[in-house]
This record gives sequence, C-alpha cells and structure tokens, in this order.
Amino acid sequence: MTRDEQEKTWHDQLVAGQTKTRTLRKAELKALLEAKNIPAKGTAKELTKLCEDHGILTTVTSNKVIEGWEGKAKGLMQVLWERGFIDVNDVSKYTLNGRQDASGILMKETSLTYLMSNCQDFEDEESLLQTMGREMGILVDPHALAGEGIEYTWGCSKNHY
Repeated sequence: MTRDEQEKTWHDQLVAGQTKTRTLRKAELKALLEAKNIPAKGTAKELTKLCEDHGILTTVTSNKVIEGWEGKAKGLMQVLWERGFIDVNDVSKYTLNGRQDASGILMKETSLTYLMSNCQDFEDEESLLQTMGREMGILVDPHALAGEGIEYTWGCSKNHY
C-alpha cells in the first residue's frame, strides 16, 4: 500500500449515496419511551410494539461509513501492519500467539506477540503519559497500572497513529 493509500484509510469515509438501517436496541427503545413518559417494561419485542403503537420509530438510518483508524485504539495487527510486518495478502495467518505447522511446530512469523517483541523502538519509546509525568517531576511506570483499559490508553499515548 502506498503512503497515499495508507493516509486514505486513516479517516472515516462516507460512501456517497449509500445508507444503512439498524434496529434500535432495547435500552434505546426504553429511553425513547421514557422520554415520552410511557412506562417501558418488557422484552425488546414488547418495547418495539409499544413504540410502534405510539408512533415512535424503531429503526435508525444513517450514511454508510467506511471506518478509518484515526482516533481509535490500535491493536497489535494495526501497529505491525503500519510498520510493514504484516503480509496484507494473507492476514488470516496471524494470531496472537502464532500458528503451528503440520508438524506442530510454532511458526513464530505468524505470532503478533513475537513480531511486536522484535520492535525494540516501540518497547523502549517513552509514552506521552510518561513524558508528561517526567516534565512534572514524577515517574510514571505503566506496568504498575493494571487493567486492559490502561493498556489501550498507554498504547495510544505513544503517539502511534
């Protein structure tokens, strides 16, 4: 993929003349009913019927969008793809821990974890959170922060977009 093609995938793109329609979820139906002071109890099917009886739309139509990467959390696949480690002709061969060949031997080149471990610059790079902490005179150890959410935040803070 050329640099121009990559840049086009960064932003969300509206597909001209195409829309998509989805049915509202139970919580959304309940909120619409409650906003009109209508008691909202029951299953999604019952709430849908109640909405229809009161002239409340139960579907939403919006423009079709091809999702870009900008402003969204990245995973290993995205970071490795941006760095040229992923074969775009066969992305299905990659898994978190890699695939085994017919003999049961792990093929390291199919392991996202293994490929990322070879990106020393990514591992050693100071995150935005660490940089801000350093500028304020404190030490931020991202490994001391627990939980999946902080891992996504930490990855995003490395300014890789």
